[in-house]
Amino acid sequence: MKRFSLLAFVFLTLTGCAIHPKPTVTVVKLNYPAELQVVTRQEWRWIPMTAAAREHTITKITIHHEGVDFPPDKDPVESIRTLQKWSRAEKNWPDIPYHFMIDLNGKIYETRPINYAGDTNTTYDPTGHALICLMGNYENIEPTENQLNSLVALTAFLAKTYNVPVSEIKGHKDYAETLCPGKNLYKFLQDGTIQKRVADKLRTE
Repeated sequence: MKRFSLLAFVFLTLTGCAIHPKPTVTVVKLNYPAELQVVTRQEWRWIPMTAAAREHTITKITIHHEGVDFPPDKDPVESIRTLQKWSRAEKNWPDIPYHFMIDLNGKIYETRPINYAGDTNTTYDPTGHALICLMGNYENIEPTENQLNSLVALTAFLAKTYNVPVSEIKGHKDYAETLCPGKNLYKFLQDGTIQKRVADKLRTE
């Protein structure tokens, strides 16, 4: 019986039919301050990653937008779940490309685990970048004060957690040929408003 099992294993290995274990996915859990009120992956029913992904260390924080219109009555959770399915089925990415998403009301959602590098349709390498995406198209609409408050609070938390200097808080278009994160959001990065608010918040903590 033992001889048969060994021969079967050798045969399966040589013919490429051996069963290989799935890659181990380790999810780093962050200790969020209460003010962020983050909707966790468990709360929005994230489907855990099974595909291999690149692990990385955060050195930058980069702001994105979805680039598609988001009607006020659209369900953010359903949209995030749809994005997860699309990312895996259509793009062959291991998960949603961003680490966090912020809806029109300023609610923050955990998406891809932050210890795995994100993905992009553009030419830059997002390894080392914590990716925050505002839902909606900020070529067409203005971010609300609630969204900006959440963006600043989340960015400050990540900057403190990973020791990211304020000078490394930028927009997607600072690294690639793209309109992202949209002119109406990017202007707050371009004029230093977001960076200043983050720096002020870090000084008071």
